[in-house]
Amino acid sequence: MTKDNTKSNAQAAVNVAQSTGQLTGPGSVAPCNLMKLDRHVNGIVMKRKHIDIFGDDKYGHWWFEIDNNESYGWWPVKKPVGAGDTFGGTPGELNGQTNFGGTASRDPHHGDPAEDTFTPVIPLSDMRTDAQVKDCLRSFARSYHGEWRWTFGNGQNCHTFQEAAMKHCGLSQP
Repeated sequence: MTKDNTKSNAQAAVNVAQSTGQLTGPGSVAPCNLMKLDRHVNGIVMKRKHIDIFGDDKYGHWWFEIDNNESYGWWPVKKPVGAGDTFGGTPGELNGQTNFGGTASRDPHHGDPAEDTFTPVIPLSDMRTDAQVKDCLRSFARSYHGEWRWTFGNGQNCHTFQEAAMKHCGLSQP
């Protein structure tokens, strides 16, 4: 193998690592620009149930739990939700309190398993404490208002609620 081929292969490995965020080869070390400088926010779990047209949660459900004591998700007030409500919108509310069994600080799916779960991260440069991040999420959830609408993933629904909460509070998926 020539020096040019070795250099080309090394560059290809770096390109793969950069595009996938993963390292290749035994004992490899990430170049500085590939290292994630984030920390997990302890006590917060983002949960996502997948869409299941034939199941109980036809639209799936996304919510977040804080310290195993409280949780927040966005729900339609109306039950059942028909096609017109789905695409045209209906009033929404925090935690499905009117018709789905939630409370002001507990989503009806609190404690349920979900297909996707993760603890969000913030940059190491973010000096907020975990408690401050949790307060940000609580404040966001309690001030959220408007309709519930699911238009092929768009609209204001539990999916966009969780995404907006993460963005508002500077959280990322690891």
